[in-house]
Amino acid sequence: MSSLHLLAEAFRRHADYQPEPYPEAPVPGLCCITGDDCDTIARKHLLGPSFTDLELLALPDSDRIGVHVWDAFTAGELRDGKARRYCPERMSSWRCTSDRFEPLTRQGVRDAVFGEPPPKPWAGYATTSYKKHGGLRAPVNTGSSNVWLWESVRVDCTDKGALQDTWGTLRHYQDAGIPRPVLETGDMEPHLVGKVGVALALDYQRWARSRIESALYQFCVYLLPSAEELKELGSTRAAPAPLARGETGSLF
Repeated sequence: MSSLHLLAEAFRRHADYQPEPYPEAPVPGLCCITGDDCDTIARKHLLGPSFTDLELLALPDSDRIGVHVWDAFTAGELRDGKARRYCPERMSSWRCTSDRFEPLTRQGVRDAVFGEPPPKPWAGYATTSYKKHGGLRAPVNTGSSNVWLWESVRVDCTDKGALQDTWGTLRHYQDAGIPRPVLETGDMEPHLVGKVGVALALDYQRWARSRIESALYQFCVYLLPSAEELKELGSTRAAPAPLARGETGSLF
């Protein structure tokens, strides 16, 4: 089962996000995206010339597309009298099982990543662009698996120890005064080094050097609380002592 199947089933049950009617009567065929032998409609109704992710198609030569893909892609609602429908599969972050679709804010993604996963197979997608079809790439998780699609990158958060260590250490340096944009790139200007202290700046750079290019590191940076959240959390912004390797710092 793919995330498109989960999305289609969940949207068919959703009170607000309903798929659009089929443009023609479905007939049996082979879905070009998932490769399923299922009820299909003509591919042209959903995939136009602007669709370029042909490497994601299981059967690129098929001119049919499964109704489950249509339901997943077109489910949505009209908002505030706008002509264009809001379709959360590509216009929001989300987590989905076969019977529940959850649109998520960035904070909601963070809670989901660190919280308990659903007991049923699920898929999760985090986005800032709101343009890509998350259902095309999002992996389906079962058991203790905790793999998210972040834009077009799969991030494996299954190892709770590695997740907590990366997150806690990033929060430590964020509370020490290193802003999220700097944690993302690792580039520290002299004025920031002077602000947080040379010892802490060097400690951060030593720790980040082997991690900063990893998907887990960058995903955790994306999930860091905003300045407004930090105020609500009562973060002091005082620079704590450098962490000993292996310590994780405090969670949010």
